[in-house]
Amino acid sequence: MTAWRRVRTPLREAEVLAQAAECSRHRRGLLVLSAPGDGATRFASDVATRLRIAGHHVVRRDDLDRTDADRPLATPPDAILIASARVGAPVHPDIQRAVAARTRTVTVAALTRAETADVVRRAIDSPPSARLVEALWRSGHGNLTATKIAYDEFHRRGWVAVTHGHAHLTVPVRQALEAVVANPDRWAEPDDQAVLTALAIEPRLTLSDMIGLHGAAASQRLLDRGLMRVRRDADGDGPLSVHPPLVADVLRTRCVTPRLGDELQAMAALADAAGRLPTLTWWSLSHGQPVATEAAVRAARLAYSVHDYATGAKVVSAALQRDADLPPRLRAALLLTQGQCLRMLERLGEADAVLSEATALVTGTAASAESVDTALAGEIAAARADLAHYQDRSPDRALALLSEAEEIAARAGDEAQRCLLAALAVLHLSYAGRFREAVARRLALPHDPPGVLVRRIDALQAVALDALGRGDEAVVMIGRLDRRAESAPVGEWATEEHLSARFVVVLHCEGVTALARELPRFAAVDGDDRIRIDHGMRCLADAELALEVGDVSAALAAAEDARNTIERDGPEDYLARALSLCALALAYQGRDAEARTHLARLEALPGATNAAVGPDIRAAVAGTLTTLGDSAAALAVCRGLVAEGLVGAAARGAMAGVLRRNAQLCAFAADLPITGAVPLLMQSLARTVLAPSAREALRIGRDAAAAGQFALAHAAGSLARDQGAPGSAAHGEATRLMSAAAGYMRGSAAELQPPVASLTRRESQVAELMSRGLSNAEIAQSLQLSKRTVEGHINRLYHKTTPGGGAAFTP
Repeated sequence: MTAWRRVRTPLREAEVLAQAAECSRHRRGLLVLSAPGDGATRFASDVATRLRIAGHHVVRRDDLDRTDADRPLATPPDAILIASARVGAPVHPDIQRAVAARTRTVTVAALTRAETADVVRRAIDSPPSARLVEALWRSGHGNLTATKIAYDEFHRRGWVAVTHGHAHLTVPVRQALEAVVANPDRWAEPDDQAVLTALAIEPRLTLSDMIGLHGAAASQRLLDRGLMRVRRDADGDGPLSVHPPLVADVLRTRCVTPRLGDELQAMAALADAAGRLPTLTWWSLSHGQPVATEAAVRAARLAYSVHDYATGAKVVSAALQRDADLPPRLRAALLLTQGQCLRMLERLGEADAVLSEATALVTGTAASAESVDTALAGEIAAARADLAHYQDRSPDRALALLSEAEEIAARAGDEAQRCLLAALAVLHLSYAGRFREAVARRLALPHDPPGVLVRRIDALQAVALDALGRGDEAVVMIGRLDRRAESAPVGEWATEEHLSARFVVVLHCEGVTALARELPRFAAVDGDDRIRIDHGMRCLADAELALEVGDVSAALAAAEDARNTIERDGPEDYLARALSLCALALAYQGRDAEARTHLARLEALPGATNAAVGPDIRAAVAGTLTTLGDSAAALAVCRGLVAEGLVGAAARGAMAGVLRRNAQLCAFAADLPITGAVPLLMQSLARTVLAPSAREALRIGRDAAAAGQFALAHAAGSLARDQGAPGSAAHGEATRLMSAAAGYMRGSAAELQPPVASLTRRESQVAELMSRGLSNAEIAQSLQLSKRTVEGHINRLYHKTTPGGGAAFTP
C-alpha cells in the first residue's frame, strides 16, 4: 500500500511544452483557466518551470479570482506573466485588464482515463491496475482534486495493495465508489450547492429544466465555472451532470426528507416531468401523486437506457404496487423493463421469473395470432434471449426463444418485426463466435434492421470477416461503418462494438502501425462516461497489442491485470480471453508450469469459447501449446478452427509455430485462404521457412517492421541471417533488422533475447530506421548526423539488444 505524494514532474507534458514554446516565441504570458480541481494552477506551474529552465524571467500569479485589486501584479516589463484562475469565476476588472494586456488565455480540460493513470503512477510510484484507474476516474471524471480525494480514501481503508510492482484495488469498483465522500465546500459556495442539489437528486434534468427551477443566471454561472456540464447534444439542452460526480453523491446524501420533497415537488411542475425524469416519477408514484402508467413505462425505460438500473427497477415496483389491475399490455411492458434492469443488477432468478410472466401476459391473453402485440412480444423475447445466453454461456436457448417470437410475428404478418428478430439472432451467433452462421444469416436478411442495431451487427460482421480470414472485406466493412457514423447523432457512432471491431480488424489485418494512426478515435472517447468499455477489456486490448509487438513482459502484466479485474468486476464471459493471453505470455517467457495452470483453468470454465472472442481464445491456446512443445495438439486446434470456417483465427493460432519454424504448422499456414496485409506476411514467412530465401525473408522482415509487427520482423530477420553468409550484405542487413526489432521486444525466451537496458531517444530513432532496412549512410543523412556517429549509436544499440554485445555494423 502506498500513499499519494505531490507530483513533481509535469503533467500533460506535450501541451505544457507547446504552451511554453509559444510563450517563449512571442514573449507573451499565459492565463490558465480550468474548472475547480481540474488543474489550472498545476498546469501554470509546469509552464512557468519550463520557461525558467529556458532562462526566462517569469512571474507567477495564482487564483486571480480570489485576488484583491489592492494587490498589484508587480511584474517587471521584461518578465513573462503566468497566471491561473477558476474558469467562469469573476475577476476584478482592474486585474483582468492588466492580465489581458500581457497574456493569452488557455482553458485546461479534465483528464482522460489514460492521463489519470499517468497521474496516479507518478503520485504513488507504481503503475495502477485497470480497476483502480476506473474507480478513480469515475469518482472525479478527470478532476485532479477529486482523484486525489478518492485515492486517499481507498488508501485509508487499506484497499490499495502493491504486488509485482503494480497498485491494485482489492474491492469491486462499485463498492469503492460508494465509500468516497467529499466536502462540497471545496468546489462550490453554499448558494451554488443549493442549485446543484436539484441536479444531484435528478440527474436527467436538462439545461432548460435548471433554468426553469433556478433561473438563467444561476444556471449559466454553474456552467461557466464547470461545476455543471452538459452531457450531450450540441445545442446545449441535453442532460446535465455535476462535476466532479462525487460532489453530487454528497449533495444527494445531505438532502434530508423535507427538502427532498420540496425539490421534487418543484420538478413536478416542469413540462412532461413524469415519464421524463425517472427519480421524480418514482417519488410521485411512491407518494400517491397522479402518474399515468404510460409515463411510468417511459421513465423506467429511460432509466434503463442510461444504465440507472436501480431507479428503473424502483419505478416499475412502485407502478405495479399502485395499480394491481393494469391492462395486460401495460403490465407486460413494465415487467419487461423490470426484468432488463434486474438482469443488469445480476438478480438473474428474479429477472427470469418477471420476463416469463411478461411473456405469458402478451401471448396468453391474445384471442388469435393476429391480435398479439408482436413488437412487445419481440422485445420480451429479446430480453429473455439475452438472459438465457448470459446464463447458459451458449446461444442455443436464446436462438430458440427468438425463433418462437419470429414465428408469432410471421403468423401475425409483421414482416418488420420478423426481420428485427432475425437480426437479433445474428447478434447472438456473433456473440457466441459462430461467425460463419452469423455472416450467412446477415446476408439472408431482407433489409437492414433499424437504427443503432444495424451498426452493432455490421461491427460484429467486421470481426466475423476477420476471424473467417477475409481481412480485406473486414477493412471495407469498417470503412462502411465510418461513413454511416458521419451521419449518426453525436456520440452514437462510438458504440462498444464499433470500437472493438476497429481495434480487432486494424490490428489483425493492417498491423500495429496502422492501429497507432487510429488512436485519436479511441482517445476521443476515453473521457466519455457514455461509452461503457469495461476496464478489464482495456487491459485485454493492451495485452494483445503488446503480443503483436513482441513485448511479452508488457503483455503479461496487462493480461494479469485483466484477469484480476474481470474476476472481480466482470464481464465474466471475457475471463477465458484473459486466461488465454496469460497462458500464451507465460509460455513465451518459458514459465511452462504456470502456462499449463492457466490452460487448465480455461478448460474448466463452462462455455469458455462461446464468445465473440472465442476463436481468438482457441488461437491463443494453439500458440501456447506450440510454445510448450505440443505442436500436434496445436495443429489439431487450428484444424478445428478451419473446419468451422474460422481461417483467420486458425492463421493466428499457427503464428507461434511459424515464428519458431515448426515445419508442420508452417505447411498448415502456407495453404490457408486468407487476406489482409499482416496475415499474408505471416503466410509468406511460413512459405519462406519451407523454401528458404534470404532475399524474401528480408523483404518480409522490412514489411513487418514497417507494419509494427516486430515479433514477425525479428523472426524473418533471424531466418534471413541464417541463410546469408557471415559478412555478406544480406547477413548484415538481417542482423540490423533483428537488433532494431529486439529494441521493441522484452521478456521473451526467444533465440535473441530482448534488450536489458532501455534505449535513448536517438537510439530509438536509429533502431526505427534500421528496421526499415536503411544503410548507415542513409540513416546518417536522414538524421543529419555523421556516419561515424551513426555507427556509434548502432554499436551501442547492438550491445544493448544482443547477448554478449558485438562490433559496429558496416553498411
